[in-house]
Amino acid sequence: MTFQSQAADPLLEFRLAYLRGIAKSWQDDAYRAKLLGASDIQQMLHDDFGLPTQWPLLDISLFQDPNPDMRAAWKPMLTSGWVGPDDSFVIVLPQAPSSQATEALAAYYQLFPDFMGPAAAYEKPPGVVGGALPTGLGIPGGGDGSLLAFGGVVLRAVALAWQSPEFLFDLTRDPDADKAPVLSQWLGYNNPFNFKILFTTNSAFTWDAAKGEWNLKGANGSLIKNGIRLNYPTAPVEVELRPIALTSYNNTGPAYPFTC
Repeated sequence: MTFQSQAADPLLEFRLAYLRGIAKSWQDDAYRAKLLGASDIQQMLHDDFGLPTQWPLLDISLFQDPNPDMRAAWKPMLTSGWVGPDDSFVIVLPQAPSSQATEALAAYYQLFPDFMGPAAAYEKPPGVVGGALPTGLGIPGGGDGSLLAFGGVVLRAVALAWQSPEFLFDLTRDPDADKAPVLSQWLGYNNPFNFKILFTTNSAFTWDAAKGEWNLKGANGSLIKNGIRLNYPTAPVEVELRPIALTSYNNTGPAYPFTC
C-alpha cells in the first residue's frame, strides 16, 4: 500500500519531523549526539524523516546545557509537564541603507514577513512551478499571538533601529539577554512565546540600491541567517514513560510554536 502526503504548512511539516527526531534521539545515543552537534537540524530531518520543506534563511539548532539542572526536563509530579530554560529566537538586524530606505524596508519585509524567512521545497512537487508553499504558518488568522504578528513587530524594530542609535544599542547590547522587555518598552509588544528574543548584527547585511535587493551573504560567502535555538528535551529515565512524555512535549501549546 502506498500513501501520498498532502501539501501542508511548512511549520506543521517541521513539527512532525522534529518529533520523530526527538523520539529517535531518546533511544539512540549516537543520533542524539549528531542532532545536538548540527548547526541546523533541517537537513537531518529531511534525510532521516522526509521533511519536505526548509527555511533557507534560518538555522534551527538544539542546545543541551552542561549543567543538568538547567536542562529541559519532564517533571509531571511537580508541574504536570515540562520545565526548563526558555528557547531563543535570534534575529539579524539589517544595516541602515544610505538611500532608498523605504523601498529597502519593504524589500526586507518581503523576505521576512515572519522572522523565519521564505520556505522552500527540497524537491519541487510534480507539476508545481517553483514549489509554491502554503503561507498560513499553522497559526489561523495571524492574530496577535502569531508568528506573522511578531514579524510585523520585527519590521517596526528594524525601522526604528535605523533611526535611533539608543534603540539599536538597547537591542544589541548583552547579546544573550532577552530583548522582549526592550520591545515592550519601546513598541508596546508583549511577547506571547516562551522564547527569548535576541538581536545581532552583520555588517554584510546591506542594501544594494542599484540592484534593489539585500545582500544575503556574509564575508565568508555563507548565507546570513536568523536562528532558532531549542533546548533539547531530556529523555525520562523511565523508558516505559517516554511515549507519554513525548506527547506532553508535543502538546506544549501556542507559546511553543515549534511543537503543537
